[in-house]
Amino acid sequence: MSTTTREVANTAGLDSSYDSTPRVGEDTLDRARVLRLRFLVSLPLGVIIMVLSMVPALQFPGWQWLVAVLTLPVVTWCAWPFHKAAFAAIRHGTTTMDTLVSLGIIASAGWSYWALFFGGAGQIGMKMNMTLLPRMDHGHGGVAELYFEAAAMIVTFLLVGRWAEARTRYRAGDALRKLLDLGAKEATLVTWDGDGNTVEQVVPARSLTVGDHFLVRPGEKVATDGVITEGASAIDTSLLTGESLPQDVVAGDDLTGGTINTWGSLVVRATRVGEETTLAQIGRMVADAQATKAPVQRLADRVSAVFVPIIIGIALITLVVWLLLGNPLQAAFTAAVAVLVVACPCALGLATPTALLVGSGRASQLGILIRNAEVLEQTRTITTAVLDKTGTVTSGVLSVDHILLASDDAAQDVDAGELIPASPEADLLALAGAVESGSEHPLAKAIHRTAKEHDLPLPGINGFVNHAGKGVSAALNSEDSPVVLVGGSRWLSLHGVTLPPSLAAAQTEYEASGATVVAVVTAPSRNFGEADPVDRKAIADLLTEAEEITHLARITMDVTGMTCASCVGRVERKLKKLPGVSAEVNLATETATITLDQEYTDKQLEDVVVGAGYGGSVRRRDALDHPPTPAAEQQIGERILPEQIEGAAVLGLIVLRDTIKPDSAQAIAELKKLGISSLLLSGDNTAAAQFVARQVGITEVRAEVLPSQKRDEVEKLQASGKTVVMIGDGVNDAAAMAQASKQGLGMAMGSGTDVAMAVADITLVNSDLRSAPRAIRISRRTLRIIKGNLFWAFFYNVLAVPLAVLGLLNPMIAAAAMAFSSVFVVVNSLRLRSAG
Repeated sequence: MSTTTREVANTAGLDSSYDSTPRVGEDTLDRARVLRLRFLVSLPLGVIIMVLSMVPALQFPGWQWLVAVLTLPVVTWCAWPFHKAAFAAIRHGTTTMDTLVSLGIIASAGWSYWALFFGGAGQIGMKMNMTLLPRMDHGHGGVAELYFEAAAMIVTFLLVGRWAEARTRYRAGDALRKLLDLGAKEATLVTWDGDGNTVEQVVPARSLTVGDHFLVRPGEKVATDGVITEGASAIDTSLLTGESLPQDVVAGDDLTGGTINTWGSLVVRATRVGEETTLAQIGRMVADAQATKAPVQRLADRVSAVFVPIIIGIALITLVVWLLLGNPLQAAFTAAVAVLVVACPCALGLATPTALLVGSGRASQLGILIRNAEVLEQTRTITTAVLDKTGTVTSGVLSVDHILLASDDAAQDVDAGELIPASPEADLLALAGAVESGSEHPLAKAIHRTAKEHDLPLPGINGFVNHAGKGVSAALNSEDSPVVLVGGSRWLSLHGVTLPPSLAAAQTEYEASGATVVAVVTAPSRNFGEADPVDRKAIADLLTEAEEITHLARITMDVTGMTCASCVGRVERKLKKLPGVSAEVNLATETATITLDQEYTDKQLEDVVVGAGYGGSVRRRDALDHPPTPAAEQQIGERILPEQIEGAAVLGLIVLRDTIKPDSAQAIAELKKLGISSLLLSGDNTAAAQFVARQVGITEVRAEVLPSQKRDEVEKLQASGKTVVMIGDGVNDAAAMAQASKQGLGMAMGSGTDVAMAVADITLVNSDLRSAPRAIRISRRTLRIIKGNLFWAFFYNVLAVPLAVLGLLNPMIAAAAMAFSSVFVVVNSLRLRSAG
């Protein structure tokens, strides 16, 4: 009996309270804090400066010298972010929007200090009336005008605009931060001491390494990606994938870090940690998408690079022309400064990145990962959606669709979703589920799983025989019970078993729609005579023995390093020394099948194999809720079917299909509303593909297409002038998605393979096909917002610069207008927070 010790780790510099979540946008937040502080300093000083400068009644003797002193920290320390950026650009031989801002501030303040010291404005008792329009400014009795208020308010207005911009940029990253904050901060590390006692340590989640075992209690987050080694539960993945229904998990299932355990305790072995986890990879994809520039942004950058030198030139020309026209120097100077300030293309620089940040962040909240900014512009031209069938439009998992009972008249056809317990149809499914329980074939698993999902009581069987590629047979646990055969009707017809006309007609109809149909038949055991190798007494003894033992689990373990039969024996002996453990080792497959009658962890079993001198790694753990069928009766010899089975009775048919996802039809309809036609591209047979297409509303189908041909089909569509989005989930779709990206998009389902997601432009984390049109809507709306931002930014400059040249804008008013344009672009971008 093991004991448990709980500790809190605080060694090797590890602090259990340490927050290992990657910090996203911290630089932006720090910048916002700095701008806020500078704004809070400049605001009261700027207000005092402006009031004293604008209201003559408050201008006491020497007021201008006080204003000069108050202006100095505003135009230096408060304005330092603008000066620093401008100087850095000059060192690199270029100009930026901050160049205009810095020039405007330096020119306004520099002129004012010159006027104060050398232009007569420093005379004690001098009063000044502020003029909003430079054209009306004719000086104050020959005394040069002071523009301290313009310099101070330029800084104040720009600081509040940049502060709002920084806060918005930080808020735009909310989705990414929330995504990364899903990660657990702590983990309960599980180890075992030399006596087999369990030791629990609370450690920072970041300290886990691959192979570590950790405990996840109900309500806790899964610390990192891993595979369950012990326990069963339901995992809430809604914060990561958007799926509202918790997913049932058992030993052997994979878990994603950041998901939440709802009710059962789980022991998990870490498989990916740190930057390799699913959560970290998603975060990188979102960050990369937000960091890249769309072509439209690169256009804006090129315009800005040319725009700044042009504006400086216009300001100089304005100064010269005003002087040549006989205007006072200070009026000409004011107009030139107004041109510099009002033309600052801040809004132009904010137009694209702000919208991109908010749009991609909103997409990630909805389980949509956009690889880069160029994807946004590709969505504008998409005309055709090419969809893989299995795993994209359908679930990729076979399930029982209908059950048909034999009848003298028409076959009784019942939808599996409307199955009534204790009905004849339920009894047929239970019988087939019991017989199929010994098979690993996908069809058998689907039948057995459906029976279990409906909580049907499965009868006991013995003498199970797998007729490879044809079907299965088994006898019931009763005296002189008949043999039940489950398989294809064509196989059974070779032994004289034919379907009633009603069932035959129904089978033909279902198979024409792409379904798979299996028949359930009973036959007297006398048909198999002496050829039947089943020793019923031996089986009865085995069943009696099995019923006396409660088996807990069956383990499949990979064993490496074995070279001969003696190695097999050594591993088996070591494992069997554990109380309640039986084991069979297969040298050819290098696997061990271990049955547990007492609870052992995967780690304990692996340590036993390692102790024997070999490598051991548990691949799968299956919990057993009923005694397993003894190995001796799984398949004893071969049941030989006679050419003509006498007394056979066809009980009915079971129809199986790859289940269509409930959201597929709606997704196709939404794509159609977006003006995008849909095409189903499948490697499956034509009948199955056409049936699925009809169910979801797709009219164009291309079936029986090989993986390499999928790429060719996409290329043909592109050659015909169509812009394609390829939506798939598997390795066989990767080439087609890569081809689509050349002139369109590749879109991968999050439930698919890593290869598919690696080449995709957009990944739908929640595997909901409705996310495909949602992704296109968000991308198109983001692009519209970007273009709207650019229009208003350009329109503002086109309108404002001529006004400044004509002397109709005071520098302070120009600064306020320029700041307002930036805030407008930011607010317009925030509309994307409700996109989708």
